[in-house]
Amino acid sequence: MPNEIIEKVKRGLQGIEIGYFDTGQDFEEAPYYFYFGDPELETRRYAIAVFTVNLGNWYSCCSYPFLNRGTELEKFINAFLEHHQKIERDFPVMHEYIISFLIRIEEENADSTFKIDNNLHERLKREVLIPKREYLNKRTPIKFFLREIRVNPFFKTDFFEEH
Repeated sequence: MPNEIIEKVKRGLQGIEIGYFDTGQDFEEAPYYFYFGDPELETRRYAIAVFTVNLGNWYSCCSYPFLNRGTELEKFINAFLEHHQKIERDFPVMHEYIISFLIRIEEENADSTFKIDNNLHERLKREVLIPKREYLNKRTPIKFFLREIRVNPFFKTDFFEEH
């Protein structure tokens, strides 16, 4: 099943290098959150990429992958809370993006804020969002996110930095 998860995510990621989080990636249904703690690094990478991209799409308002699917969002958040330290170590850019998107969605999109259990929301804020609030100022460039999820852009994004 893990290889199947990787292939599903790779299909869903097609085009992200063109429009980033504004392209509304759509992933085949699967319990991706279940693989946040998988022993295989690549399986974890792609499972976590789904959460990152879905949050990015939500924040950019191009799609709302968790609309009317609150229990799925709760499962993703529970898995993230359970494994966030390992995610931070193995995938620091995705970790930063996830936290930044969660904070921004909560603060800027009041009409689409989390429709999750209040206790889970408080735990998320206490354990991750408040302690990592400085991520809002970090803003790691998208090319590092694309490298972390192993997507090669069609064009060289750092052309001007080299010349």
